[in-house]
Amino acid sequence: MSELKQVIHTHFQRLVQEGKNPNEAAVQALSLAREEFYTKGRCAAETQTAKPAVGKTASKEPSVPSPYTRPNDVPSASPMPFFQRQEGNRFGLLCLGLVGPFKSICVVGQPRLGKKLLVLDIDHTIYDPSEYGGNKGSTVKQVSDETMTRCRPRLHEFLVEVCRDFDLMVWSASDMMRILTLLQQLGMIGAGQSEYNIVAVLDIESMSEMHSTDAEDVDMVLDKRAITQTVKVPAGAIAGQQIEVRSIVDGKPMIVSVPNGHHPGDEFHVTIPGALSTASEELSIEAKELQMALQMSLGQDAESAPSLAKARRRSKSVKPLSLIWACAEFAGLYNESNTVIVDDTVDVCRANPNNSIQCSRYYCKDHSTDEELIRLAKYLKHLAQLGRPELNTGHQRWRENVTLGDSWNYEWHMGWRPGDREPF
Repeated sequence: MSELKQVIHTHFQRLVQEGKNPNEAAVQALSLAREEFYTKGRCAAETQTAKPAVGKTASKEPSVPSPYTRPNDVPSASPMPFFQRQEGNRFGLLCLGLVGPFKSICVVGQPRLGKKLLVLDIDHTIYDPSEYGGNKGSTVKQVSDETMTRCRPRLHEFLVEVCRDFDLMVWSASDMMRILTLLQQLGMIGAGQSEYNIVAVLDIESMSEMHSTDAEDVDMVLDKRAITQTVKVPAGAIAGQQIEVRSIVDGKPMIVSVPNGHHPGDEFHVTIPGALSTASEELSIEAKELQMALQMSLGQDAESAPSLAKARRRSKSVKPLSLIWACAEFAGLYNESNTVIVDDTVDVCRANPNNSIQCSRYYCKDHSTDEELIRLAKYLKHLAQLGRPELNTGHQRWRENVTLGDSWNYEWHMGWRPGDREPF
């Protein structure tokens, strides 16, 4: 056990004996241990400044304190300082401090020199918060089989694997306390977590509103009274992935998920946003009865067939990676050439067209068959091993060259290997 872990363990045992619950004790133990290591490192630095090496002249220039220092047991390819704790932040001991142009980025770890940055969404990307087994999972009270089913298969293996090449940040469209609580409950941050490196957490306060730039003229035949629309699965899309299509009512973009069992070229029907409720009011028919009639008109058995898929309008709230790049605390570390975000929503990916990887939406019911993180791990390993640093080349067709297998080692179709001309 390293020195830092031993100190954490000692504080944890004492706090539990004093009556603290284990979760609270673990967080406080980590905080106390970090403070001790920071103090030790600062004292050592001051001693070296006061007593220069024999035969050398001490510099007369005053030393400039770094905003970072680094605990002794954190491995790094090159020395990287650790973010000093800012007292008085509103998110408790898990949060080392708030940074960024709007002080909305919560620092929970330390960056490493020379690493790329992977930003991960939470809900339906690595975790399913929806109702399952009669319970909702915004957060979890205890780790159980249900909890692990809510996590996308092989989540922790994935994080360990990608952390070899990437620092990690988490960005979710929910509030910070919920995110920090969930990440701690899942063992992704907090005391004892040392297998991968999560640097910071961003929440809904860091998101921006994107104004529509849709053209007024639409080159398509419109049907103002349509309630449903036929959609063809585009090339490269898979079941569970969100796609963007144009509404035949007004020509505006709308978002819909590809149903299970559908492949590129297959067709399915969706209800157009707002059309069902409008028709229900105009015809004085309950929406449920109208949907049943629509299914029958499409040749579906209304009792056994699933409900028609619903399209939605684009979300205006997006996650601009430029907010991270504009953060003074991360200057010189992360930029558009070494950052990528993984998100299930096409809206977020559209806002970061050259730095985003769109994954399929994850639901608990698919836990036994979902293999998305295996694909992602292999693709990210490919990106990390490219002969050039740029990640901002577009990743719309990222799945096409990834083959699955038992090993995390990447394999590629057509004999392609890192160093060859990128086939995307």
